[in-house]
Amino acid sequence: MLFELLVLAGAQVGLDWTTILKKRGEFRAAFTEFDAELVSKYTEKQMVSISAAYGLDLGRVRGVVDNAKRILQVRRELGSLDKYLWGFVNHKPLSTDYTSCRKIPVKTSKSESISKDMVRRGFRFVGPTVVHSFMQAAGLTNDHLLFCPRHRHCCSLSTTN
Repeated sequence: MLFELLVLAGAQVGLDWTTILKKRGEFRAAFTEFDAELVSKYTEKQMVSISAAYGLDLGRVRGVVDNAKRILQVRRELGSLDKYLWGFVNHKPLSTDYTSCRKIPVKTSKSESISKDMVRRGFRFVGPTVVHSFMQAAGLTNDHLLFCPRHRHCCSLSTTN
């Protein structure tokens, strides 16, 4: 699931989540249901074919394949992508107290540090803004507004873990 969210967050650059989510099925088909083991073995010919068939930028397709390889390295080193990423937030969601959408940042010092480490490990298309969007989608940060019912629910999850 985290691999999928990372790919979708990267694909979202210049678009919106609604557009990306409408194409989610196409992304799943293109990237073998986001099986990092399988995606990491894609050949150049397969990448070109995916690019043409799904109208995806070839550089982005190569980035997804490279990221699948990095995920496998992280798994070997740390056990799982989940363990690696959640380690940055002490294994529980960060909770924020925003009362206005305009106050929610597009990146944070935490997304910058995660981005920096991911780039150091060879991940691609993981700038701080993409990483922050990913963190929101994956639940690593609770950026729901204080008065949103989901805010309280997400806060309760962080105290039960």
